[in-house]
Amino acid sequence: MSQTSIETTRDEDLVEAYLRGAKDSFPLLYQRYQKGIFMLVRGFFPNQEKAEEVFQEVFMKLLERLTSFDSSGSFKSWFYTLCRHHCIDRIRHQNRRPELPETSFRSEDNESSTPIDRAQASHSPADTQAYDRELAKNLDLALQNLPVEQRETFLLKERGGLTFEEIAQASGVSVNTVKSRMRYALDTLRRILKGKNFVKEALR
Repeated sequence: MSQTSIETTRDEDLVEAYLRGAKDSFPLLYQRYQKGIFMLVRGFFPNQEKAEEVFQEVFMKLLERLTSFDSSGSFKSWFYTLCRHHCIDRIRHQNRRPELPETSFRSEDNESSTPIDRAQASHSPADTQAYDRELAKNLDLALQNLPVEQRETFLLKERGGLTFEEIAQASGVSVNTVKSRMRYALDTLRRILKGKNFVKEALR
């Protein structure tokens, strides 16, 4: 299979191929979803160490649950719902609310989106890296000021790429409620980031 055909292969087809024995299909799913899933996990667990632990658990659970996926539906919606439920279960199990970060949502030497990304050397100019790091830091800290429901909605929409309908299904609320949460989230983030010259880049 050519690289182009691999990149355009539907998630649902990759899942089907994996279940038929094509084990090289799972790393492709991992590559596609690692950033979005890690961002969602960090919305619940801003502490870096805890987020990495739960991130790994989510992909282990994905492997365990793949056989229950209905290929007639959307894999993306199903996977993000699985991730969300796992995070909520973890919080309930610990009998506490989502924890606050020990320092910042991103550390100075850990600016990448996922644990995998940190292993890859960056070739961006130093000033670009510094700006991106500062942008990420400001947005991540601003996200922590949002109520959990609004932060979750923002991350599912902007980082996960889910539609309002998919978020509503995953969250068990109406589409109008999801849209309302997103609107309030954006209003709050814009207010927090106003004057920092980050609003356009952070919320584009």
